[in-house]
Amino acid sequence: MGRVAATYNLLPEETSFDMEGLKANIGTIVPAGVQVARAEVKPFAFGLKILEIVCVMEDKEGFVENLEERLRAIEGIQSAENVGMTLI
Repeated sequence: MGRVAATYNLLPEETSFDMEGLKANIGTIVPAGVQVARAEVKPFAFGLKILEIVCVMEDKEGFVENLEERLRAIEGIQSAENVGMTLI
């Protein structure tokens, strides 16, 4: 099996959400076996900022689903959109 790099955009519910705090703690939120290779806060629209993360994990059944469940469960985040996935 190979490894997968998946890119996600995390969009907060409000402009006041602490995206820098989330960036600092995102490594503790992802499941075991998933490495956050990059995390960057970017402007989005109307004062909102997104957190773009790239996660690297084994290409095994259930890893992506588990990661997405964890990301969508973050309090204050309205969506966690997968914007790209590739084998590495």
